[in-house]
Order: sequence, then C-alpha cells, then structure tokens
Amino acid sequence: MERLSTTLGRKKAVDPSTIHTTQLSRCLSKFDLTSLGVAATLGAGIYILSGTLARGVAGPGIVISFFIAGLASLLAGLCYAEFSARVPRVGSAYTFAYVTIGELCAFIIGWNLFLEYVIAVSSMARAWSSYLDASLLNDAIKNFTITGIGKLGVSGVIVSYPDFFAFFLVLVVSAILCFKVKFTSVTTNVITTVNILVIIFIVIFGAIFAERKNWTDDFLPYGFSGVLTAAAPAFFAFVGFDVIATAVEESNNPSKDVPVAMILTIGICFVAYFGVSAVLTLMVPYNQLAERGALPEVFAMRGAPWAKYIIAVGALCGLTASLIGGLFPLPRMLYAMASDGLIFKFLAKVHPKTEIPVIATVLSGALAAFLALIFDLEALVEMMSIGTLLAYTIVALCVLLLRYQPGSVGIVKGGEKIFLTNEETADHEAPREDTRLTQETDGPTLQTARLAAIGIYCNVAMYFFISILLIWGGHAILNGRAWAIFMACLLGILSVTFIVLLVRQPQNKTPLPFKVPCVPAIPLFSIFINVFLILKLNYLTWIRFAVWMTIGLSIYIFYGLRHSVEGKRQHEQEGYVPLERIDGKDDQDKDVETLE
Repeated sequence: MERLSTTLGRKKAVDPSTIHTTQLSRCLSKFDLTSLGVAATLGAGIYILSGTLARGVAGPGIVISFFIAGLASLLAGLCYAEFSARVPRVGSAYTFAYVTIGELCAFIIGWNLFLEYVIAVSSMARAWSSYLDASLLNDAIKNFTITGIGKLGVSGVIVSYPDFFAFFLVLVVSAILCFKVKFTSVTTNVITTVNILVIIFIVIFGAIFAERKNWTDDFLPYGFSGVLTAAAPAFFAFVGFDVIATAVEESNNPSKDVPVAMILTIGICFVAYFGVSAVLTLMVPYNQLAERGALPEVFAMRGAPWAKYIIAVGALCGLTASLIGGLFPLPRMLYAMASDGLIFKFLAKVHPKTEIPVIATVLSGALAAFLALIFDLEALVEMMSIGTLLAYTIVALCVLLLRYQPGSVGIVKGGEKIFLTNEETADHEAPREDTRLTQETDGPTLQTARLAAIGIYCNVAMYFFISILLIWGGHAILNGRAWAIFMACLLGILSVTFIVLLVRQPQNKTPLPFKVPCVPAIPLFSIFINVFLILKLNYLTWIRFAVWMTIGLSIYIFYGLRHSVEGKRQHEQEGYVPLERIDGKDDQDKDVETLE
C-alpha cells in the first residue's frame, strides 16, 4: 500500500538545464499570447450572455456581476501566471499538478481538461453553424439537411439532424492548426482584432442612445441576490485565458510574457463584457430586452436595424476565434501527457518542419468534429465546468503548497536555478539545493511545510462544508434556524483557526519571475470560489464525470503506470531494472523528449 501511494504521488522533476528545451517553435510574442487568450475567452457569449442575464437574472446590476466574475477570474489568473513563470512547460494545470502534488492528480486534471476542450470546440462549432443559419440564412442549412437526409433522434443524446457545416468547420480549423504556430497566431490576431473593433463600435455607438433613467429607476430589480446568481455564469464567460499557459513553450520569453498576457487578457475581456452589458441596459429598460439576440434587437428598437449585420460579423469572428482558441490547447495537452508516458506515446510526435504535434492535432480535431456532427452537446456542456474549476483549484493549491515549502521549483528570478522537489525531499532528507542559491535561515523547513500543508488542506475541507451549508442551508441561516447558525459559527471558527495556523508559518522568500501577491489570501479565496461553484453543478454532471473518469483511470492503470517516464527515471535511480530491459526490449521512450 505504501509503495502504491508513493507511485501515485510521485512528482515530476524539473531540470534547470533543459527547462527551456522544447521540440515546439518559440515564436509567440506578448501580443500574440494576449490575442490568443482574448480569442479563447471573448467568444459569442458577449453578444448573447449579457442580454440573457440582464433580462431575467440581474437587471442593470449585471455590470456588478461581471465585475465580481472578472475579479474572481483575475485571482485564478494570477495563480496561473506565477506557475507559468516558474515552470514554463506545456501542459498548463496538468504540469503544475505533476510538479507539486503528484502523478495521479496530474492525470485527473489533464484528462478532464482534454474533455473540457473537446466539448468546448464542438459546442462552439455548432453555435457558429446555428448562428449563421438562423441569423443570416433563415435556416436554409437546417431545412436542406432535413429534406435530404431526414431526422435522426435519440432524445437528449443524438441531435435531430446532423450538422455537417459544424463538422467541416472543425476540420478546417484543425488543418489551420497543423501549419506553423506563427500562421495560426497571425490568423487569430486578425479575427480577434475584427471582434474587438465590433465591440468598440457597439459600446461607442450604443452610448449615443444611452438613457440614465434605465439605471436610476431600477438598478437592482432582482436584488443583490440576483447579482450574485448572475456572477456564476458570468465567471464561466471568462474561462479560456488558461489557453495562454498551454502556449508557454511557444513563447519567446515565457517567464515575463505569459504573466503579462494573462493579466491583459482578463482586463480586456472584463472591459468588453462590462462595456457591452452597460450599454445594453442603458439603451432600453432591462425588461424590454429580447430573450435571444438582444443586441441586434436593441439597435433595431433605437432606429438602427442595419447594425445587426455588423454585430453578426463580430459574433462570427468571436466564435471563430474561440474555436481556434479552444482547439489550440487540445493537442498540446495530449502532447504533454504523452511525452510523460501517461497516455499513448505516438501522440507526442512532433512534425520536424511545422514543429507541431500533428497526430495529436488531427485526432483531437476529428474527435471534436464527430461530436459536433451528431451529438446533442447541451447535456455535456456543463461538464466543461468541472475540468475548468478543478484546474483552477489545483493551480491555486499548488501555489500555496510551494510558497510554504523549503527550496523552490523552476526558474528563479535572476537565473535558471532550482530546488528539486520530488521524492528526494522525503521526511528524512533535506531538499537538494542548487549551489548558486542559498536557503534563507528564516525560511520554511520540512516541519513548517507539514504544518502549512495541514492548514491548507483543512481550509479546503472547510470550504467544502461551508459551501454545502451556503447552498443547501442558506435559507435556514437567513431564517435564523439554530442548527444553521451553530454550523455557520463552528465552520467559521475552524476556518479561521486553520488560516491562523497557515499564516504563522514562514513563507519561501526565493525571488521568482512573477509572484502572486497577498498569499495566502488570494489563492485561498480563489479555491473557495471554485469549490462553491463545483458544488453548484447538477448531479447528472457528476454521473457523467464519473463515467469519464472510469475510462481515464483505466488508461492510466493499464498503460500510464507502466510507461510513466518519471516512474522509469525514479526506478533507475533506485537501481530497479525495468521489465522491458529484462525482456530484451528496446526502451520505447527514446524517440520522445522527456519533460524532466
């Protein structure tokens, strides 16, 4: 049992001499990374979501909802920024978890992020097809397909008719991504620029028709509870900035450019969502907004029906950019996991001319295209949230754990220096220190790191129970029920106790290229938000999640455990001879660059 626990918890070693070595092409600038992040984040949601939430959930207070969502996203973005600067390796949250927590946790995160990206791409392709067909072609594509092929249909599983347009759209985008990454970047920059220009047009032109009374008469028609309710879907509107972390190995200067690009992405997207929702609710009273296509209708009500064509261009550009931004990290996630040996090795092969993992790109695109063709994705879309929220939680957790551990992992400000944090830092052994960097005498020790870990994990547990109480016992607290008040006080006291325990432990003062400020407050608050939103998900989502995890863990148990590159490295250090070498077989890993 102890051996199994050690195996599942083994951590990825990061070698400072090879941390910048990659088979991928380093050519993306700060602007390219920001454009990619905005493309993945600022999709058609800005043209649809603002009106929907304003009309039926928050009223003009939707601008506060986007402010709350933007702030919460910024907290997660700061955690991503620190880790991307520390460990500039492809894989995003998967790699961060592998370095800090262990292999099993990393596989779970990577496997779920893969599902998230696939569903996101398929959903955006169907949305693109539907928007074009309904808004500009009067359902010509739908009617032609039904007439020629007929209706399909297994309610809730198969769509009423196959969406060939969405199918071929994903394949075209996949083909674009098979070219050099710079070509993809230029394409994304152009499309995103058009999208931003359309949003600027909406805000400036819409401001001309703004009437202050639409805010002053009834700014919070659904109360502040409506604002908080709208903050959850608004938060998911910001999902996508983490695509920047998957492009870290293709960045010219990852330790500096990636943190800046993430913060800029969230800032630009917040201004866009805030501006559009503000103009929308100032142009007409919130209760007069259309249920669907609010923006074109609002401009038509104010005497500018021609604006719908400009808005349609922006929406289609937003969807196209989001489609590229969603498909971009898919092959890179597979590449990272395959390079580590946790999934099939052929997915890590990189084309020597394009410097792109072409096999992973083609297969992931084909899978997303197939889902877009015949599956009803509405029931699966919520599963995207699990992967995102788990990733955000793990990244914030990793930042906390490393901040209170002795030594450091990854790049140190002023040079590529490192403390290796893996099985070598066992309880009986001090961290192996780079001779160029001395540990501060007042810094953390293994004992204080254990106490900090207790405080961190206990706080996560408290957030779990606090979220349960708020979700299912919120009304009881408001109604003054004794049991609810008692539980709230008890959980609050325990949480404060564990926070005090954590704060009393010394933090690591190692200079890093980028540091999350206000630790532990920002990572802890980010974890609380993510845990709360995870528990708000539908129970059917958890059932589907369990099925997906069963498939993934089967691959890990029967393939990943045996072929793990990190596992083989550790076995060789311990004097263990792999079975393949006993059998006289060649090492299957020699054609794959290891991310050690």
